[in-house]
Amino acid sequence: MYKLYYSPGACSMSVHVALNECNQPVTLEKVDLANGKQRAPEFLAINPRGQIPVLVDGEVVLREGAAILIHVLEKHHSPLLPKEGAARAEALEWLMFANATLHPAYARAFFLKRGGVTEGPLMDAAAANINKLWEEVDARLATRAYICGDSVTVADILLTVIANWSGNVPRPIALGENTKRLLKEISARPSYQKALATEQVEYKAAA
Repeated sequence: MYKLYYSPGACSMSVHVALNECNQPVTLEKVDLANGKQRAPEFLAINPRGQIPVLVDGEVVLREGAAILIHVLEKHHSPLLPKEGAARAEALEWLMFANATLHPAYARAFFLKRGGVTEGPLMDAAAANINKLWEEVDARLATRAYICGDSVTVADILLTVIANWSGNVPRPIALGENTKRLLKEISARPSYQKALATEQVEYKAAA
């Protein structure tokens, strides 16, 4: 059985959803980020970076979200990650967009907020960057059902997780109607609803 180190509603939720999509049982180990448990010696022994998610799969320990998602979906032959060709390349591109572009954009805003910066040009710039990225997403979704076309991919799941962080940014984050359509559909999937219930997270971004 898998073991997932997670924090409720964080990027680790995408792994939780992916495991549910693959009908895989998982033992969940909550890491209380608000109370600094990611810096506890016991957790640093598992991940010296002090970050979640961490997935333990037998003797394999993975500590990067995108790598974990690829590992799980490939291992269980999930259609959420196409196996080859242009469809796979596009799914990977948008997974990395969510993981390495959109996620850090939110992280910058949260870093400022933790430092007591809730207004002013730095926070304005951080929020503007997030909004610009969501504008790109919304424009793509104007001509396709999902971010990569006619089928749901892992990128849609991670985008849906990240969108729910928007209310924690001390500036308005605008999610377009096309984006909200996607968020509503993805967050309604049984795998997602199960993760929300287990982690006791309310999904607000699709409203």
